Amino acid sequence: MATTRFILLVQERHWDSYDTFCIHFSEAAKRAAKRENDPRLTRADVSRSSFNRWMGRTGTFKGVPRHDAYLVLREMFNMSPERLFEQVEPVPRPSLEFTAGATSSPALSPEFDDPLAVVAQTHRLTNSNADAPVLMMVTQSIASIVSRYETLGPHHLAGEARLIREMLHGVLGGQQPPRVRAELFRLASQAAGLLGYMAVNAGARFEVVDAYCAESESLAREIGEVSMQMWASGTRSLGLYYQKRYAEADDAASAGIALDPDNPQAIRLLVNGRSRALARLGDRSGAEAAIGGALDLSDQQPSLPDGLTSCISFDAYSMPRTLANAITARLSLGDTAEVVAHAEEIEDLVEHSPSDWSRALVGLDVASALLKQDTPEVEHAMALGSRALRAGSGRPIKSVWERAKELYVAAERWHDVPVVGDYADELRSWRAQPQAGPLAEVPQAQIAP
Repeated sequence: MATTRFILLVQERHWDSYDTFCIHFSEAAKRAAKRENDPRLTRADVSRSSFNRWMGRTGTFKGVPRHDAYLVLREMFNMSPERLFEQVEPVPRPSLEFTAGATSSPALSPEFDDPLAVVAQTHRLTNSNADAPVLMMVTQSIASIVSRYETLGPHHLAGEARLIREMLHGVLGGQQPPRVRAELFRLASQAAGLLGYMAVNAGARFEVVDAYCAESESLAREIGEVSMQMWASGTRSLGLYYQKRYAEADDAASAGIALDPDNPQAIRLLVNGRSRALARLGDRSGAEAAIGGALDLSDQQPSLPDGLTSCISFDAYSMPRTLANAITARLSLGDTAEVVAHAEEIEDLVEHSPSDWSRALVGLDVASALLKQDTPEVEHAMALGSRALRAGSGRPIKSVWERAKELYVAAERWHDVPVVGDYADELRSWRAQPQAGPLAEVPQAQIAP
């Protein structure tokens, strides 16, 4: 079947996905604008229907593209569009008939395939609809979501993560060499994992969380990416924890640890998953063992991230992040002195962290500890609680609501103290935010001074 140089060259360069072609077309448009001294060309683009016509997917394309597309294509392929869209016929192969006694005269000059036809045949064997720029773009997009997450939250970034996931699913429907496909599986696993974590923070149904985590685990398992499987298990455990299904949360974290107990991801599974769930179940020895295991494993690592790592990061937990989770477990165990001591260890990092959520969560834990100690400090606790709520406003998440509500319940016995009423007002205002609706099952009317 006749084809054009354009089709064969696009296939040779693995640009036959519309999205991939557009990336290279845009780069060529910038070069053409500079060469032609015409800034207007930088805005040149190509529609999906035009690309499909050029590729012969909607009938035979005759002639050449005009105007801006002509100039950009000339720059893109370093040849005139007239030559680019010429039809190229593969040289037909001679018929080979192996008949007994048959003879044939030797050819004066052996015939070979058209070089572009050879390229096309090779392309069919090594075809990929995802080249290096596409993989780099997706990698950077995922890293950008992680870096912005604690500033913008799930309500602003879930849409981006969904687009990345859908795009990766579309690309994976095509053909790639094994190394490229493995990278696409890794990125798709991360995209699903991000959405699972965001679903927890946004107060979505657990079935949604579990579906994303299962997808993330399955894709990671296909390529032997154990760390990502463990990360997804930790996110499932987190979702179960906020459903108050503590035994199941512990089981999910334990299953993740079993994949590779010495993996740095086990730090998160131990201190965020097991210790907090076991503390809620009243299993002091189990919770303390999990905290100790997380600290020991942290000490065994040649290096850990600095500072207070993002809650949604795929990296191992930093020591301050581990201590912040240990604070929550210690609070559930009633170890108020340890809560205050750990909080003092990371106080400076928390205060200077860009994460408003971390300030809110640690502040609420300390406030609850001040109420539970032998000599309750009601005014100090309520002041800390109000400040924590103000830090966590604007981007409400499930964990802040749960701890803020628990602090209010603990303070009800001092309902006649003015600062408790002030905190109730702060909590009511926080609860009234539109985005806080799905997070809170307690009616606003029940939060009264």
